[in-house]
Amino acid sequence: MAKSRKKTHHPASSAGLYILAFLAFATAWAMVMAVRWANAPVLRAPDLLPLAGFGGSCLAIGLFTRFSGFRGDRLLPPLTLLLAGIGMAVQFRLGSLDFANPTQASTLAYGLGFLGYLVTWMVFRQGRYALLSGMALPCLLLASGVLAVILMMGQRFRGAVFLAGQMNPAEVIKLLLAIFLAGVITDFRKPLQQTVAGLPAPPAKSLITLGVLWAIPMALLMLQRDLGMMILLNVTLLVLVFMATGKWGYLVLGAGFAGVAGYGGFHFFDHARARMIAWQDPFVDPTGSGWQILQALSAMFTGGMWGSGLGAGAPTVVPIAASDFVYAALAEELGFIGCALIVLIYLLVFYRGYRIADQVRAPFAQTLAAALTTLLALQTLMNLGGVTKAIPLTGITLPLISHGGSSLVTSLIMLGLLTALSEPPPAKSRG
Repeated sequence: MAKSRKKTHHPASSAGLYILAFLAFATAWAMVMAVRWANAPVLRAPDLLPLAGFGGSCLAIGLFTRFSGFRGDRLLPPLTLLLAGIGMAVQFRLGSLDFANPTQASTLAYGLGFLGYLVTWMVFRQGRYALLSGMALPCLLLASGVLAVILMMGQRFRGAVFLAGQMNPAEVIKLLLAIFLAGVITDFRKPLQQTVAGLPAPPAKSLITLGVLWAIPMALLMLQRDLGMMILLNVTLLVLVFMATGKWGYLVLGAGFAGVAGYGGFHFFDHARARMIAWQDPFVDPTGSGWQILQALSAMFTGGMWGSGLGAGAPTVVPIAASDFVYAALAEELGFIGCALIVLIYLLVFYRGYRIADQVRAPFAQTLAAALTTLLALQTLMNLGGVTKAIPLTGITLPLISHGGSSLVTSLIMLGLLTALSEPPPAKSRG
């Protein structure tokens, strides 16, 4: 029999993806600069730094892919760069990213984020992600510690709790709790698969252990009134348990608990009730709680099919356009077509993530890949749903595109770990 030929990957095709990501960013940057030049024909040296910074990041990550012998998913890194580049161009256009001030938090976040992506990928590739399999409990304790510090030392602003300088390191708990869930669900997979009459009925010890441990960060989030993060993490938990067990009963029970929690949140949390009312009918308070969503809907309607062009709209009319409502700014200036392409890029990233989870062999790595992908996918869905009025607002940012240093850095590190998970361990040398 003839030997089957191995599929070979051509380095030129991989390099083309990085060039494409850079060209997309350069085009967006040029559009913004053209509008600025028309209004004030002065080119500042700092205005060139985004182009140099993003180009350097593409070059560094592309060269590492080419010369490190990487055998994992080669599409995920350029897709990650493409989304981050879109976010960088939009923040530059909105004025929240100013390279004239290199110590600005947003400017530093992009440098730390790209560096964090590459370092995480380098550290945990080739099977070294197994080092995290025994870190479930430390990650839970660290996440709880971060939340406790924020609760004790932070100040409330716009419904969230921030430390000095408007820092909110709570974003890092997504990564920490993803590692915790991957470790615990891997250990409890067999007990969780036990059912009675189709409903989950794991041994009491396993269920109580999981419930008590999970209740610690959830209680701290409830004290902070961060309902968006609670929803994101608990839905991720249900999805992972369902993936690990294949038992639909968990989803049924989860939906029941979600209904009870939603009813309780509506009656006991004023800001949750205000958001629900604004979602149902923003015209009840058009200059108050409904103002933000009405302005966002107006901006998206103004953008139409093709948009006004990057830099040519007025997205700053939408409150918090650079953060929670950045999708409305994109819709106004890029239109339906531009937003559809961005959503398609997100879908490709999530497809590659679940493909990695399906192909990796180690149970812990499989669950961790699914956890990271699910967190990013649900976060994207919750943001887009809130901005387009499909669901109530949750205060969740859009990964890689919204303004927010801790969110950007955490998302890039999560994707760096997902890239590392895609590479199989090296074959054992024959004795």
